[in-house]
Amino acid sequence: MDEEPFLRSVYKHIGLNYPKFFKMDALSQLGFLGAEMTLMRSELETYADDEVAVVYSNRSSSLETDHAYYNSLKESGIASPALFVYTLPNIEVGEICIRHKLYGENNFLITERFNAAQLLEQCEALFADNAAKAVLIAWTEVNGDEHDGFFAFVTNSGVEELTAESLTDIYLDR
Repeated sequence: MDEEPFLRSVYKHIGLNYPKFFKMDALSQLGFLGAEMTLMRSELETYADDEVAVVYSNRSSSLETDHAYYNSLKESGIASPALFVYTLPNIEVGEICIRHKLYGENNFLITERFNAAQLLEQCEALFADNAAKAVLIAWTEVNGDEHDGFFAFVTNSGVEELTAESLTDIYLDR
């Protein structure tokens, strides 16, 4: 797949060497880059592989790639396996889990808009069930050339400091 110039420039800027990035759709590239930049500033290395969960969300699921897949099928009569693999939004989360060897819980939520309360509820539920000690949360929306990404690394000890309002304020102020 062709990577978008903006996402490619971010990839180069942060100095990644992960050739599989160039096969990803735009949604996965956005989520992947956001995870990279968030996790490099986190305390990820202090957690076991199964202690970190990943919860992403967006509004349109994988609609951007769904359209590309449909158009490739319509034009050539042959479905593109390279596009098909990205017709599920949880593939974005899978790419991140593979890269960082995260074996904890993961989830991809579809909501009408950024919903900080729901993301925090997911974190709190994972912490209460001892299913995770940290959660990478994100909102990743791609619509043509527009990218909307928000990422945070929430720990069990730090979740009490967050409220839905404060997280929403951070999302709106970026």
